[in-house]
Amino acid sequence: MERRGKKFGIHVLMIFVPLLVLGHFFYMPELAIAAPVPDIKIAVVYPLSGALSRNGNLMVQGVKASIGWVNDNGGIKSLGGAKLVPVVADSGSTVEGAASAMGRVCRDPDILMAVGCWASSLTLAATEVTERLGIPQFSISFTDTLHDRGFKWGFYVSPPSSVFGDLGMMRAIDLAKSLGHMPKTAMLISDNQAASRAHCAGVKKTFANVGIEVLGDEVYTMGTLTDATPIIQKVRSANPDIVVFAPSSIQEAQLLLMKKRELRVNKPFIGSTGAHADPSFRQVGPEFLEGFLTLSNSFPHKLTPPDWIKRTLDQCRKEYSDEAFMGQELTHPWSMIPIMAEILERAGSRNREAVREAAHKLDIHDVISTRQLPKQGIAFDEKGRITKKYQDVLLVQWQGGIARTIYPTELALAQPIWPTK
Repeated sequence: MERRGKKFGIHVLMIFVPLLVLGHFFYMPELAIAAPVPDIKIAVVYPLSGALSRNGNLMVQGVKASIGWVNDNGGIKSLGGAKLVPVVADSGSTVEGAASAMGRVCRDPDILMAVGCWASSLTLAATEVTERLGIPQFSISFTDTLHDRGFKWGFYVSPPSSVFGDLGMMRAIDLAKSLGHMPKTAMLISDNQAASRAHCAGVKKTFANVGIEVLGDEVYTMGTLTDATPIIQKVRSANPDIVVFAPSSIQEAQLLLMKKRELRVNKPFIGSTGAHADPSFRQVGPEFLEGFLTLSNSFPHKLTPPDWIKRTLDQCRKEYSDEAFMGQELTHPWSMIPIMAEILERAGSRNREAVREAAHKLDIHDVISTRQLPKQGIAFDEKGRITKKYQDVLLVQWQGGIARTIYPTELALAQPIWPTK
């Protein structure tokens, strides 16, 4: 019996061992030829040189941090876990540079989506390229012209200038009233960039409706301001109750504020963008910034995930600079990249038209992808602009040398104050 059992065991081995080897033989080639999931390339075009270089460099760091977050959380699962890869190009600070840089990057047929180019004037030029090539481009730019051209490949996560100025300035005026101040006169300072002028146009309409007289509108060409003395002297002479402050370039805004400090102009300035809450403004001096109020569509607030802040500051520290806190430009990409990932997830395709259609069908609220948006939701209208139900503006204020969100209340990180001497 024992000998028979041994023979049976030998016969079994003689049958199964070859089968195992044969199975392994057929299985190995399958593993060997299995191709890795190709990456998804995103064109990232921002001004890395010129007057808007700090704005653009910070945006790129924010894009890299937010893309890293998407990839670390599984990539695009409906596309086999595909990773997002940024393809970065410098637009410079001119419209010609923006169009050239976007065209150069998008020669790569694997570019599936694009982000850029911070300033509305640059975005207007770049979207001419992506529209012609049929590439979905996402932007934080404001000017109404972007969505009024009849284009179908642009998507804008910020309220337009016509709404942004009105929403933001009414918030600021309501704040002034609640703190016992009601401005009666104002002056405007801005560059000639498209969003800046559109912002001022919207503000003028708002002021006309609430009875605030505009005493002057000082405009300079972006990228050319070297002496802020004449502009600030006019403010001092006019003596307005408030000054609407709309420079695009961080460097030029700082030059104006330094002159404000030098000439001891102690009027409340209300900025047009969260770029005026950039950490580099601290060189103006905390006591001179105290109470400086500005508007933003994207700034760290009560619901911003701490991990997003840490990732972004770490990324910036690794490749660009050691920032004191996370400002608007580092925050902006978090209102685009997670949403773009959500669109890709829903499209489940590398076809650009399918991605565009998925973007237009999107309507999400109170999910991680929308956490950075003021109203915690996103949907795009037929023109590609964020729909009215999700449009809002944050108020950000310098207090104690740090810029913090102070409105709306449910997102606020500090109590508001009214700017004083």
